[in-house]
Amino acid sequence: MTNRGRADAAGILSEFPRATIVFQPIVDLHEWRVVGFEALARFEDGAPPPLHLDRAGSMGIRAELELLLIEQAIEAMHALPAELSVTFNASGATILRPELAEMLRDLPRQWGLEIYEGATTADLATVRERVTELGGTLLVDDAGAVCADENRITVLRPDVVKIDRALFWQVADDLDAKARLTALLAAARAAGASVLVEGVSDAEQVERARELGSDYAQGYHLGFPAAASQIGEVLADLHRSIGVDAPGL
Repeated sequence: MTNRGRADAAGILSEFPRATIVFQPIVDLHEWRVVGFEALARFEDGAPPPLHLDRAGSMGIRAELELLLIEQAIEAMHALPAELSVTFNASGATILRPELAEMLRDLPRQWGLEIYEGATTADLATVRERVTELGGTLLVDDAGAVCADENRITVLRPDVVKIDRALFWQVADDLDAKARLTALLAAARAAGASVLVEGVSDAEQVERARELGSDYAQGYHLGFPAAASQIGEVLADLHRSIGVDAPGL
């Protein structure tokens, strides 16, 4: 993008509501400890992030908005325990942007990129190569929703497959959902990927995730999204309430 293009994009982005960054814990189900966080955007108008991202996409500046949010997350994450990883959400096209490479190349912690579930014009094999080249972890987000299917897992060869919350919730009493999940889990294992279940909201769902063979889990039962300055309290509460281990506890 030219300097003129960047200036134009910056002007358009100023029309979007202000966003803050929160972090949600990711828990290792084998070791029952926090191993990292997902960085999430919260817009001050309360609208879901996909709404603003789709609007930015219709204006041709989705990548610029994603880059801005990732930059904010990188600035905020320095208050988190250094030994824990952080994942950022990005579309395939954004992952291939040189600006993102500059942001991530020398980060002083482990990091990952979660490729979102929608369609992408980016070459998936190139996305995989770029993340590997930069030294990060690649995650397929919301597997089982929209475009995040077995084919995408096979082509991307991600390090982690994140099972969509809605699909996970349906598995208990929906045979079609169970078959869908079984196919996704098989694709993940064939690709050599670990599995993370999203949307874990109670102890029963923790056990269900374990029964499915999930390696990691994320959800309100395992920690609400919080500002970096509040994460110490979140981790301490997790340890007190359900015994999850974390650095410094």
